[in-house]
Amino acid sequence: MKKRRAIISKLTAASLLFSLLGQYAIPVLAQEPPDEAEKQYIIVAENTETYQEIAEEVSEDITAQADVLDDNNVIVAELASDTADALSENSGLIVEEDIIISASLMEDELPEPSAEALAAKEEITQKKKEIYARLREAKADAAEDSGYEWNMQAIHADELSPGQAAEQQKVKVAVLDSGVDFVTGLNLAGYVNLIEEEEELSPIFQDSTGHGTAIAGIIAGNGENGVRGVAPDVELYSVKALGDQNSAPLSRIIQGIYWCIEHDMDIINMSFGTPVCSRALEKAVEDAYAANILMVAASGNTGGTVEYPAAFPQVLAVAATAPTAELSDFSNTGEELDVAAPGEKIRTTGFFNGNVVTGGTSIAVPHVTGTAALLWERDLTKSNEFIRQLIRYSAIALPDTDDCGLLDAAFALENYDCFAQNYHPESLPDESVLPENTQTPESFEYVETDDAYVEGRWKGPQHEEVIDKSGSTLGFSADAIAVIKKGATYPDHSDLKFCSENPRWHGGTVSEFGTEFKDNNYAAAAEIVSIIALYNGDVSSVSPGDVMGATDKLYTMLTNDIKAMDFNSILTNNTKTNRKYFLYGCAIHGLTDIFAHSATTADGVFIGHRFIYSNKADDINSYPRRYIVASKLAEISMAMLLSNTYLDGSDIANALDEAYGKGTYKIIKLKKYINNNGVDDPILDKVNIPFASITLIKKDNSNL
Repeated sequence: MKKRRAIISKLTAASLLFSLLGQYAIPVLAQEPPDEAEKQYIIVAENTETYQEIAEEVSEDITAQADVLDDNNVIVAELASDTADALSENSGLIVEEDIIISASLMEDELPEPSAEALAAKEEITQKKKEIYARLREAKADAAEDSGYEWNMQAIHADELSPGQAAEQQKVKVAVLDSGVDFVTGLNLAGYVNLIEEEEELSPIFQDSTGHGTAIAGIIAGNGENGVRGVAPDVELYSVKALGDQNSAPLSRIIQGIYWCIEHDMDIINMSFGTPVCSRALEKAVEDAYAANILMVAASGNTGGTVEYPAAFPQVLAVAATAPTAELSDFSNTGEELDVAAPGEKIRTTGFFNGNVVTGGTSIAVPHVTGTAALLWERDLTKSNEFIRQLIRYSAIALPDTDDCGLLDAAFALENYDCFAQNYHPESLPDESVLPENTQTPESFEYVETDDAYVEGRWKGPQHEEVIDKSGSTLGFSADAIAVIKKGATYPDHSDLKFCSENPRWHGGTVSEFGTEFKDNNYAAAAEIVSIIALYNGDVSSVSPGDVMGATDKLYTMLTNDIKAMDFNSILTNNTKTNRKYFLYGCAIHGLTDIFAHSATTADGVFIGHRFIYSNKADDINSYPRRYIVASKLAEISMAMLLSNTYLDGSDIANALDEAYGKGTYKIIKLKKYINNNGVDDPILDKVNIPFASITLIKKDNSNL
C-alpha cells in the first residue's frame, strides 16, 4: 500500500486541537518512535463528515491509513496524554490507547476463598451434576420419542424419506417474521434484523415473541429437540420484520420482501396479514412473483374474508384446519384460498431449546412452505406457479368447504413427474393434469381431549387468544418464559447494550481496540446476577466475598447497574417472581454472550464484533459450534433456574463438554476465570486461550 511519510509536531497537534475544538483525530507517522510523553491512540470519528474535515485540514501531514480504517473513520495517532484526554471529552469521538494484546495484564488480587466458600462451591457443584444428569436423561427421552406429531401425519409428511434432498440443490426459504432464535434442532443458514433499534441483538435471542421460531420448527425441525419439521434440509433464513407485538409497519414488510428478492430467496413464509389492500404491498408482491419467488401467506384468524398479502393472486393462501379434519372456526375463508393445513394444537420449537403448543393460520402456513421446498428441490428450474399448482391439485377434499383442500405432501411428491408432464399453465384449470386424490382426511379426535395438546396462542393484534400457561416443555408457564426472554434480551436493548462499555453484561474480555477488561470474570458475573435474581432482585443477598473470582469492582458495577433498573417500567407486572425471572434472563445473556465477545480463532485471532475487525462475532456461520454451545448453555441455565440454583463456571464447562465436539475456536481466559470461580474440568484446557491477537481485516457487514 502506498504511504506518505509525515511528522506532526506537538505545536501542530495543539493548534489543531484548539482550532477544531477537539472534534478530529490527529494522525502521525507510525514508524517514528514515540516520545516518552506520547502514546499511540486509536481515534474514531462518529461520522464521515468529521473524518473528512480533519483529513483535509492536515492533508500534507497524514500517514496513509489502510482502506478498512478510512472506511470506518478510524485514525491511529501518537498523542500527548493531555491531548488525548481533551479529545476524549468530545462525545463525537472514541479515543482509546492502542494496546497490543500479547499477554494478560495484571488483575486485581483476588481474596483466598475461605474453607466455608470452598465447601459451599463443592456442594453446589454436586447439585449441578445431578441436574445435568436429569437434563441429559430428559433430552435423550425426548429424542427417542420424537416421532411425527399429528399435524405431520395429517399431511402425510411422516411418509416422506428423510434426507432425500442431500444430493440436490437446497431451496432457500425466508421466514419473514419476528425472527428465529438459534436453538437446537434448527439448522439456520443466516439471518437479518430489519428493526433498526435491534441491531445489537444476539443471534440466540433474535425472536422476541416466539412466533418466528415456532414457524421455523414446523418448516425445518430436525428432531434434535423433539420437533420434526416437513423439510429439515432447506436452507433456512430468518428475516426479522415483526416486533415484540408480532406487528410491523407496512414499510418494513415491503423492505423484507425486497430483501428476499435481492438475496435470491426461493420461498417466503408470510405468517401475517392485514385487511387493508395496499397498492405498495401489492407492487412488492408482484415484483417478488416476477423474480420467481413463491410466497405463502396466512388467510387470517378473524373468521372473515382472506386477508392480504394472502388475498393477492400471486400468493399461495393458506387456511387452518382442526385435528378433526375440518376448517378451524377462526380461519378466514374465501375463493382466494389455495390449500389448508393443520393450525390447531401444534407442537413446535420454542425458546431456550424447548417446545411450545400453538395454533392459528400463521402456524398452518409453514406446513405448506416446507412441502413446497420438498417439491422444488426436485428441480429448481421449475416456476413458482408450477409448485403452487402442484400443491393445489394434490390436496385432499375437505368435508366442510369447496374453497380448498387439505395439504398432502406425500401425494404431491409421488405424483410430481406426472404433473410435470401434464402441466401447461395456459390450460389450467384442468383436472386431468393429476389423478384425483381420493383419500379421506384423517381425524385425530384424541388430540381434542388430550391434555398434552394444550392451546398456546401467541400474543399480538393478529393473535388475540390468551397464552395457556402449560404451553411449554421447559417446566415454566409461557408467561414466565416471556419474562425470562425479556431479561435475556435486555442487555442488548438497554443502556447496557454495548459490550465495549458494559462487558460485565456481555461476557466480554477484550474491546474492539484491544483494551482488556481485566475486572470481568464472566463466570463470576453470571453467578452474582443469578444469585441476586434468585433473591428477587435484592442486591444485599450477595457480597464480593461470597463469589469466588469476583473483584470488588465487578461486584460494585453489577449491583449498581441492578439498583438503577426501573422495574416498574421494564416489567408489565413488577412482582418479586417476575424480577427473579427477568434478572436470571440477564444472567443467561451474559453467559451465552461469552461465545460472541470472548472468542478467538484456533490460532488466537480475536473474532471481532464490528468496526475494523472481522465483524464475525454474531455470524452464526463463523465457527458455528460457538452458537451450538451457547444454545446448550441457555438450555442448561433454564434447568438451573427451574431448580432454584444459581449459574457459575460449571455450567459453561458442562455446555462445552456436551457440545464443543470438534470445535476449533477458543475462549479467552476460560481456564483462568472458571478456575478462579472454583471449578475445574478437562475441557477447559482444550478450549482455553490466555490472550487474543488483534488483526485488522476487511470489514464485512453481512450476517449471511
